[in-house]
Amino acid sequence: MKKTLKVKLIPLTKTDLKKLQKLKETYTAILKEALEMIIENDVRTRKQAHDLCYNVLRQKYPKLHNKFVQEAYKRALSMYKSYLKLRKRYKRGLLKSEPSLPKVNENGVIDLHIDTFKLISVNKTLVLSITIGKAEYARFIVLEYDYFTRHLKNWKIQNSRIVVDKEIYLHLTLSRNVNPKPRENLLILDVNEETVDCLLITKDEAILFRIKHDIKKIRTNYRRIRRNIQKNVRNERKRNKLLAKYGERERNRVNDRIKKISSLITDLCVEFNADLVVENLKYLKNSKRRNKELNYRLQTLPYRKLLSNLEHKANEKEINVIKVNPNSSSITCPLCGFKSKKNRLNVSTFRCVKCGFEFDAQFVACLNLLSRADDSRLAIRHGRLFIHKAGLVVPVDVAPDVPPMWMRWLREKPVLVVSKILLV
Repeated sequence: MKKTLKVKLIPLTKTDLKKLQKLKETYTAILKEALEMIIENDVRTRKQAHDLCYNVLRQKYPKLHNKFVQEAYKRALSMYKSYLKLRKRYKRGLLKSEPSLPKVNENGVIDLHIDTFKLISVNKTLVLSITIGKAEYARFIVLEYDYFTRHLKNWKIQNSRIVVDKEIYLHLTLSRNVNPKPRENLLILDVNEETVDCLLITKDEAILFRIKHDIKKIRTNYRRIRRNIQKNVRNERKRNKLLAKYGERERNRVNDRIKKISSLITDLCVEFNADLVVENLKYLKNSKRRNKELNYRLQTLPYRKLLSNLEHKANEKEINVIKVNPNSSSITCPLCGFKSKKNRLNVSTFRCVKCGFEFDAQFVACLNLLSRADDSRLAIRHGRLFIHKAGLVVPVDVAPDVPPMWMRWLREKPVLVVSKILLV
């Protein structure tokens, strides 16, 4: 797994700062030339980009370290390939306007190959040394902190980047081999607009609970603020400044909720020694609908971002992640397997048209994901849920009697509200 840590840099001398500024200008020029050649020749692979750009740029910039040329054409190629993906989406009718070709106007990012930099300790101070060319270096003091220092000991440094703006920051990419082992229990997740519905399976019991979040409320409030700004502020410069300000606040708050939800769920996996079962991202489709309000409501939750962040946190804590196909999991009966949109009466009620099974609609998806992940035997009797490992889903009259579950509470975290365990 990989992780990127952000740390501030202080140049040792004014000369080092000038060298960095010059490197940024040169790297921007190389990136611009490489992008123009790749677009003109419609390059699609890294080998083609290397054959086209490397020798030309090396002859033009002989004093610069050759790895900067490689990183520049690789980045230019990724920019062009991103454009090609957007153009495909536009042709399929998934984008309103045609994407424009990528351009390099201003660039504050310098991509660093692992061969062009190293971190050294000088008198208990961490220093970043960048090799610009033959016998030419730029050195910076790294303002390290505990979290950063702790990761340097156990993680391997990879290609990174420097971001130059008003301040100078190193975005250090680290990697580590993670081999999670299968755990005894399972925690199944179904992510919804206002909750993350969970099913915890242990040897002795099955616990249904939900974690409430306010991401939808945050998005709705900031949408109202943006509309008011666009309607009432006539000065274009001031309007754009306000929109950027509140857009950044919205992103920060949503990202904060996503990180807290991910941390809470992974902590529960560690506490209950459980593997994590989530929906497979590759089966998610960005469907186009006619109603703008409905489109916005469905896109309110950054679904992919939440699941990606959750998977990253799980890998960091060596939790095994099981991905299952989520198609029709909310409209399929977990007992008889009958699939129909008529089964879903409303947001909170599920009633099977065929067998009459009635249950909380948001927990039905968890039950179906369990069956797809573990082939467990599931049965419901007298308002309680029973699960037996191995076998298929069975109707209630086939299931044997099982002692009832006990109510339990799970600990809370800031912002997130863990509701009372629901007995079913």
